[in-house]
Amino acid sequence: MTQELPLVSVVMPVRNEAGFIARNLEAVTSQDYPADRLEILVADGMSDDGTRDIVRGFMTSSGSRSGARVELVDNPERIMPTGTNAAIRRARGEVILLLGGHASLPSNYIRACVEELLRSDADCVGGAMVSVGDGPTGETIAAAMSSPFGIGNSGFRTGASGDEARPADTVPFGAFRRRVFERIGLFNPHMVRHQDYELNYRLRASGGRILLLPSLRAVYHVRPSLTGLARQYWQYGIWKGRFVRNYPDSLRPRHLAPALLVLALAAGAIAALFSPIGRVAFLILLAMYALFLLVATLAMRGRLAPDRLLRLPWVIVILHTSYGAGMWNGLRMAPVPPAPRL
Repeated sequence: MTQELPLVSVVMPVRNEAGFIARNLEAVTSQDYPADRLEILVADGMSDDGTRDIVRGFMTSSGSRSGARVELVDNPERIMPTGTNAAIRRARGEVILLLGGHASLPSNYIRACVEELLRSDADCVGGAMVSVGDGPTGETIAAAMSSPFGIGNSGFRTGASGDEARPADTVPFGAFRRRVFERIGLFNPHMVRHQDYELNYRLRASGGRILLLPSLRAVYHVRPSLTGLARQYWQYGIWKGRFVRNYPDSLRPRHLAPALLVLALAAGAIAALFSPIGRVAFLILLAMYALFLLVATLAMRGRLAPDRLLRLPWVIVILHTSYGAGMWNGLRMAPVPPAPRL
C-alpha cells in the first residue's frame, strides 16, 4: 500500500513563527502517512525571531529521524502568496498540502485527505478547523471565531459535522492535486490576504471540486489580543473588498453583513447629529445590535467561563466592525492583477 500512495509536499509559508513552528513540524512528521512519501517545504519570509534556526535544527535532527525531507525555502518578499508559490515550484509531490504557520494537524490528516482524493474526482480535499486560544482573551476570540454569531455560516469553522465528504467553497488546509496549479495558475502574489479563497474561487470557476471532511479537524491558534484581532480582520476585510472588485458574483450574504452593519452605524450616527428622528433610528439600531450581542452571549454560556463571557461582546464587535470597515476600504481600491502560471 505504501508504494501506491503519492508523494505529498507539505508547504508551510511562515514568518516569525518561533512560538509555533516546532510543534507544527512535529505534527507533520508524526503523521501516520509514510515518511518516505512526505516532503516539507517551509517557505520563510526572512524571519528574525529564531524561526529559521528552529527549522534548520529540525532538518538535521527530528526531520531526518522521521524520514521526511525538510527544506527551507527563502521568501524575500515576506508575504504568504510569494512564499507559497516559491515552495510549490520546488515541490516534487503529486499532492500539495498547504499548512499555515498557526495551525497543526491531527495524525491522520494527510492520509485521510489523500485517500479521499484517490477515491473521488475532487481537486482539493481538506478538513475542518478548531480554533484555540491562550488565556482569557485568546479563549474568547477562539470561541467567537467558531460561532455563527462571530463569523457567519462558514462551514469549516462553525462545527460542520458528519463523516461524509461534502462540497465546499473553500477549506483552510487543503490537499491539492498538482494538476490544479498547472491548470489555473499559482496563488496571486497581489493578494496579500484572502489569497486562499481567491485560489479556491478560481478552482471552482474552472469546474474543479473542493471537498470538506467535517470530522477531520486541524487546530488553529488564534491571535491572543484584541488589537491583534482588529488588525487581522481589518486586513481580511480590505482584501475581501479587493477580491469582490475582481469577482463580484462571489459575494455571499455572510460576506456583506459586517459591511452593511458598519454602513448603518455610520449613517445612523450622522443622522443622529442632525435630526430627532435620526437619533431615534440610531438608538433603535444600537438596541437591536445590543440584543444580538446578548443572544450571542447567552448562546455561548455552556462553552465559556463567566469572565470570558464578559469579553465576548467586545470580541464580536471587533470582528464585525474591523472586517466591515476594511471591506469598504478594499472596495474603493483598484482590482487586483491576475495570478501567475506555474
